Amino acid sequence: MNTTAPDMLSAALQMTASLGVVLGLILLLLYGIKKIVRERTRASGGRSIRVLENHYLGVKKSICMVAIPGKVLVLGISADRIQLLDTLDEAVCDGKDAGDQQRTFGPMLVERLKQFGSGRTGKEDR
Repeated sequence: MNTTAPDMLSAALQMTASLGVVLGLILLLLYGIKKIVRERTRASGGRSIRVLENHYLGVKKSICMVAIPGKVLVLGISADRIQLLDTLDEAVCDGKDAGDQQRTFGPMLVERLKQFGSGRTGKEDR
């Protein structure tokens, strides 16, 4: 009996090997892309924006301190908007005051609001 049809076992092995080669190339390509992306993010300086502290005021409302190079931004965040409330120098928010004590967000906010309030009362007296 002379059959010209290929043996089913050898065809299955050839198909499995081809599939393995294709999957291996896809995995190798994904690994290469991931490595390139990682190197580019490191080359760009990594993280230059940091959330220093976040304080929730109510449902979907909070106040947040965000450090960017050279400045600290105080942001008001609600469900539909983000608003810049104040900009501080990074030196003010290094975490240390004249007494070398740690300062947290709460006391800094109270101090800043007092300054803001005292400036407003001076304008109303005119």
